[in-house]
Amino acid sequence: MNRFSRLAAMAMVLFLAGSSMLFMAYLIDEAARKGFEFLVVGLFGLVGMGFLLFQGPVGKAIASMLEGNSLDGATANRLAELESRLAEVEHRGLTSGEVEQAYARIAEVEERMEFTERLLAQPRIGEARHGA
Repeated sequence: MNRFSRLAAMAMVLFLAGSSMLFMAYLIDEAARKGFEFLVVGLFGLVGMGFLLFQGPVGKAIASMLEGNSLDGATANRLAELESRLAEVEHRGLTSGEVEQAYARIAEVEERMEFTERLLAQPRIGEARHGA
């Protein structure tokens, strides 16, 4: 997870916490004017909305971002499978000599190309007589 998304998740959590604090201050102010019942109903509403928000998919996503676990189960399994396949291919290439064979073939092709370039750079016998 990159640094920006973690920072965005933290900002969102702080915003939600700040909003709930402002709502609490509003409830306390209204309770002083209208009575205690308003405060109780507001608190139940706030707790209920917070519970639904943080227990739902939004809360789980925020918790996952804050923990740094951005992979779900299927993605984590797929990643583990791909890593094991990559390790197997790397091990097979190093132990079977495929890499050395490829380098040997490349070196052979380079030698052939240099030989061909030298042949093409030499003047031909018939052209040398007519040019002189």
